[in-house]
Amino acid sequence: MFRLSWHRTRRVFLIATAVLLVLVAAGALYQSVSVRREAGRFPPPGRLVDLGGRRLHLLCIGDGPSTVIFEPSGFGNALSASIARQQISAYARVCSYDRMGTGWSDPGPATISVGMLADDLERLLDRAGIPPPYLFVPSSVGGLTAELFIRRHPDRVLGAIFLDTATSDLVQRTLPYINWATTQAVCLGKAAARLGVLRIIDPFDFRRTGSADEARAIALMYRVEPMATLCGLVRGAATTAGEFRAAPAIPASMPLVVMSAESSGSVPSWVLPLAEKYRLHQAFARRSSRGRWQLVPGGFHIIANNRPELVVDTVLAMLAGSRGTLRPTGPS
Repeated sequence: MFRLSWHRTRRVFLIATAVLLVLVAAGALYQSVSVRREAGRFPPPGRLVDLGGRRLHLLCIGDGPSTVIFEPSGFGNALSASIARQQISAYARVCSYDRMGTGWSDPGPATISVGMLADDLERLLDRAGIPPPYLFVPSSVGGLTAELFIRRHPDRVLGAIFLDTATSDLVQRTLPYINWATTQAVCLGKAAARLGVLRIIDPFDFRRTGSADEARAIALMYRVEPMATLCGLVRGAATTAGEFRAAPAIPASMPLVVMSAESSGSVPSWVLPLAEKYRLHQAFARRSSRGRWQLVPGGFHIIANNRPELVVDTVLAMLAGSRGTLRPTGPS
């Protein structure tokens, strides 16, 4: 009886293992075929700029003496904030790009710090021949790259409009929550993407209408590279904190607008309660004598998507303040 039970258990185990291996192989094949097909269907809309063995995707529209740089959110890309970018491009050159491992840009190393992202941005602008001054419009986690660039290169910056972003204060606030367990949990996203799990379960609900825009979002988001970048940033969190501590302060005369969406944003409320987010954003705005904080009633985390007119008006007002006047520069 015992021997029969053992053989039956062993058989069930082997069958289950075989089924699991088949599912894993099928998921990996599905992911690989989908990625190859999407690469031809959705080519980069901008240009790939070589930084020296690794390329970043850059998209610029419009023209003018100043350049407005949209720094995307963690899950955004160079095509994000399309309405705001298009309208602003009638008055200035507007550039957006993909950070390493996101959108159409090449992947980066296994461990990534915000200092590396800021260095990438500096090389990108230099090698693409985009001269200052720059007006930064970052969203969400893109605020970290923009803040460090501004603090390292204030002579190149006209001003900044932070849209419900993470800042160096938030890095210090969340650092105690980043340990081996949380890092491993975040990095599981790589495996989920490699095996096609993200593409199958669609956690961001991209398949609501089946439009071309949503198909492109699936192609860009449910790959291994964006998940690896997120994993790398978590691994490099301690280095990032040190880079911010070593960086100069934001110049006291920097034109600065800090907007807070009324919603809680992408950080869990148990890590960052809504009132604390407001407090951190207000403190960040006070780093400049020309800084101001603005609450966006009814606004969601990605303000440029749900309140593009507010973003356009704020950017144009800052450009007008720097030039003394603001006129359309011609067709975008």
